[in-house]
Amino acid sequence: MKNLLKVLLLACYALGVFFVSNPLALCAFALFNIFMMIFTRLSIKRAVLYMRGIAPFIILAGLINLIAGDWREAVLVIVRLVFVCNITQSFRKLIDSMQLANAIETFCRPLRIFKIEPRDVGLMVCICVAFIPVLQREFNQIKCGLQAKGMRVKPLNMKYIIKPFLYGIFKRTDEISNALRAKAYC
Repeated sequence: MKNLLKVLLLACYALGVFFVSNPLALCAFALFNIFMMIFTRLSIKRAVLYMRGIAPFIILAGLINLIAGDWREAVLVIVRLVFVCNITQSFRKLIDSMQLANAIETFCRPLRIFKIEPRDVGLMVCICVAFIPVLQREFNQIKCGLQAKGMRVKPLNMKYIIKPFLYGIFKRTDEISNALRAKAYC
């Protein structure tokens, strides 16, 4: 039950961050982030290293908002994404993937009315969470391969990144699907 409360708290936090534009409310979210980092004993160095890894995606989202809107919206989106990514890093220290899957199963029990099995939803969440490090490793391998060939990772070279990245994702997804079928899960 407490894992369900943790998941609900994270969901409320994430929704709150994306629906609030008031600078004072955003400062409150920042203070909550700092409190959670202290509570979970998350070092600043580790948080910065994590943010450095996802910074290109956050900057890309900011650039898209800059092109589509104005600079204030772009900055707001970047701040919101940094807050949410930081809190998820603290959240990962509080709950492991199995506890998260069990909390999602509990949360999805009302979906049985629509003939959706909560156990399947929990399994999907567990697989998604476990798949994130695989995706990071795949991206780093592609990046190292490009650097070995003398290419830099930049927007002009995205076709050399996206194509093998998607191929790797689909290959791994197919392997997981075959493993689930072999275990007679589906």
